[in-house]
Amino acid sequence: MSKKNHPEHELPQPAAEEPTPVLTPVVEPVVESPAIEPKDQEIATLKDRLLRLQADFDNFRKRTLRDREDMSRRAAEKLLHDLLPIVDHLEMGLEAARHHHIKHSVLEGFEGILKQFQTNLEKAGVTPIETKDQAFDPNYHECVTQIASEEHPEGVIIDETRKGYKLGTYLLRASQVIVSTGPAKASSQNSEDSNQQAGDSGQSTES
Repeated sequence: MSKKNHPEHELPQPAAEEPTPVLTPVVEPVVESPAIEPKDQEIATLKDRLLRLQADFDNFRKRTLRDREDMSRRAAEKLLHDLLPIVDHLEMGLEAARHHHIKHSVLEGFEGILKQFQTNLEKAGVTPIETKDQAFDPNYHECVTQIASEEHPEGVIIDETRKGYKLGTYLLRASQVIVSTGPAKASSQNSEDSNQQAGDSGQSTES
């Protein structure tokens, strides 16, 4: 009986290695922007030019209105400035008549004229500048003199010698005022202190 060659133990065969997958890069399709036609490009250029022209015209219109208002204000300012002395003289004359207790029908007529002047000034945008018990402001007040006052602290207006006016927000004429330097005692004390300091310095120099 022939013996077939059969191995008693078959050796295990190594498992077949799986092939490594190859990663293929994903390439996004390139979307080409549509070409701008010359006609559309020209329309866009014309629109931009139109917007710029509109902006320039709007600026020109505003500048023209501003210049016109400024010219009108300057013309009114000159005329009103010339009329203010007339109002000053009427007010001073009536004030002197009241001070001397003069009563006459003519004075009533002058009071009516003054009131008419003041009404027309208000219609033109002219308003008096407040000064009573106000702090001195060099932008609206002109100090003609300074005096000591027991009732008014330093830098406060005591009296007004000439009324000031504004035309809208512009200064038409400054108010001429008298300004307080504070109580007289404080002023004299300051003078005494200054004199004492001067005397002390003189003595120290002699020694």
